[in-house]
Order: sequence, then structure tokens, then C-alpha cells
Amino acid sequence: MTFAAAYPFLTESGLGHEGTYIGSDVFGSGAFSYDPWILYDKGVISGPSIVVIGTVGTGKSMCAKSLVARSITLGRKAAVASDPKGEWVPVARAVGGKVISVGPGRRTRVNPLDTGPRASDLSNAQWQAVVRQRRRQLLVALVSLMRQGAPLLPVEHTALDMALTEAVAANATPTLPMVLDRLLDPAPETRKLVGPDGGTSVAHSLRRTVSGDLEGMFDAPSTVTFDADAPMMVMDTSGLIGASEQALSLAAACSATWLEAAITNPDGGKRLVVYDEGWRMLADPYMLVKMSEQWRLARTYGIANLLIMHKVADLNEIGDSTSGYRQKALGLLTEADTRIVYRQKHDSMRLTKEALGLTAAECEQVENLPKGVGLWKVGSRSFIVANRVTTDELEVFTTDHRMLE
Repeated sequence: MTFAAAYPFLTESGLGHEGTYIGSDVFGSGAFSYDPWILYDKGVISGPSIVVIGTVGTGKSMCAKSLVARSITLGRKAAVASDPKGEWVPVARAVGGKVISVGPGRRTRVNPLDTGPRASDLSNAQWQAVVRQRRRQLLVALVSLMRQGAPLLPVEHTALDMALTEAVAANATPTLPMVLDRLLDPAPETRKLVGPDGGTSVAHSLRRTVSGDLEGMFDAPSTVTFDADAPMMVMDTSGLIGASEQALSLAAACSATWLEAAITNPDGGKRLVVYDEGWRMLADPYMLVKMSEQWRLARTYGIANLLIMHKVADLNEIGDSTSGYRQKALGLLTEADTRIVYRQKHDSMRLTKEALGLTAAECEQVENLPKGVGLWKVGSRSFIVANRVTTDELEVFTTDHRMLE
């Protein structure tokens, strides 16, 4: 036991051959394979969520793409919640997946109020309740985002609920413009309940989604569908590069709700759900809530969340140590039972050590890891793993094309 504590990487016997081949165990000199569902069944980990952290150019993206693409060959599926730089598009195409691209001027329309696939074990009443709650949460989030997080007044909640109810009564699959119309021109019973101006402020806040930065993206019936049978689905949001922070947040909220309706189906099979550029999503209150829900319910849905970040210090953008949002974001890292850490700078190690529960020996390794080599903390066990990729994979996975031209 003393020897294992002093030299953790020299005493490991490995996780076995089952799962996706990642590369070689640097100290064990054997192949390293990984699958969150297999390891959960064996009791090695208590949950399937994964976090990958590494500074630019250390190999974290290559590692994540290797895990996802190779898992697909073993029958798993994948979904990328948001691809802000378009890096996952070639991966999806290489594995026979599908890409949904949203952005100003593009033809694709995604209706965030779609019902999504229905779980087979839900009654009609239960399914209607799930869909209504999901739609209501999105509408409240969009209004709050436009108000910089300011909460809705009670009368505004009522106005929004009534507008949604009226829109659904007119069309089983409503759109955001339909809800907006009901807010601006409410039915007599709604006007009597909330007054002539009860929903006016909410309507003006919601209007930006149909006639502002997001016009033409989320304001009409969907022109695409989430193919639950496709090996990989990518929500390509690279068309929003250069957009305002609010526009990015609004788009993330719409995309996340639509994607959630599709992936949170127990009948959908085992699926890796990728959150790239995780620092941006964690800084968004609505996305943080959605991610927290999926972390807690991952086993129910059969999904493994994969969060990719540069460094733990990115959480400082969310708030100080007393911030509730920061604590919730930190909780996602600490609750991930698989933590993959690529090289970190010395000044980032204190926060990394505290957040990910690293030992002094592990921290020393992380500071000096070469490119393509990462520390894998799988449950209570540690490995130094060199990610191995083929020439063909390198062509698809690399993010350095422009630097090499």
C-alpha cells in the first residue's frame, strides 16, 4: 500500500482490454482501453460522466475525438451539443454521422419547441407534462437571458404560460413566433387575468429571437430532424462566430433544448454527449442548469457526458468562490468520475489539484506531460496514457490545418 501511494503509475495493473482502445499506458507499457458503461457495470466508476482538461496544443481535442469516433465503431452513438469552431463536422462525416448547421443566412431551421422522440414508458399525460415543462423552461430562459438574468414577475410568468397554452391549442407543435403573437395579442380571458400590458414586456424580450440576432434560425418549423439512429449528430454553431455574447447564449439555449428533447430518451441507446468549449457553456446559467440535470440523470438516459475545457481557472469567469453558479459548475467537474488532464501550466495547478483531487505525484506529472499524453483519473485509479492515432485519423482529428498551411 505504501509503494502504491508513493508510485501510483508503476503499480497499476490496467483496466483490462474491454472498451475503446485509446493508446498505451506509458508506465505499464500495455494497451489502454476505456468504456464508461463497462467500467460502471464493473463498479470501477460510480458515474459515466467525463471531463477533459488541457491547454491549447496539448492533445485534449485529439483524445476526445479518438474516444468518440472509436466508441462509435463499437456500437455507441454520439451527439455534439454545440460545435462553435466546426471541428467536429469532419469527424461526423467520417463516421457516417449527420451535421445540423445553424447560423445567419443558412437554410437550416430548428424549432426549439419541437416535442422530440417520446419514451415508450410514458403515458399520454406524462408525455404532455414533460413537453410542456421543457417548453416553458426554454421560454423563461430566453426572456431571462435578454434581461441579463433578471427574473420574471409573477404576472409575466402567467402571461407566458397562457401564451404557450394558446399557441399549443392552435398548433400541436408551436413555434416561437406563435407564442410571441399570443403575448402581443392575448385572448380575452388572458387579458382579463393579466391585464392589458401583463405580457408586453415579456413579448419585447422574446422578440429578439424572431427578429433580432437569431432571426431565421429558430423561428420556424424545423427543416431538419434529429436522427436517433445516426451514429453521430453534430450541432454546428460555427456560423455564429463573431456574434454577440447574448446571441451566442440565446442560440445555445435553443440548440440545447432541441437536442435535449432528442437525447434524453431511455430507448435511444448508449450515447456520448460532447460539450466542447465547456467554459462558455458553464458560464451560461441556462446551459449550466441543463448540464447539471443531464449529469444527474446520465444513468437513466444511458448517456455519458463529455466536457472539454482548457483549465479549471476558466471557472473564475463565472464568479468568485461565493458564487452559486461557480459552485454548481465546479460540481460538474468533481462529480465526473473520469478526469483526463493534459499538460497544465504551473500557475493553474493549485486549482486543478483541488478541483480534480490530484495527488502531489500526479500534479508533478501533469506539469511536464508531452503533447499527446494525458493523466487519466478513472475512479480512484491513475494512468499516464499516450493517445495513439492513425494517419487517417490524424487527417480528420487535427485542428492545426491552418497553422500548417
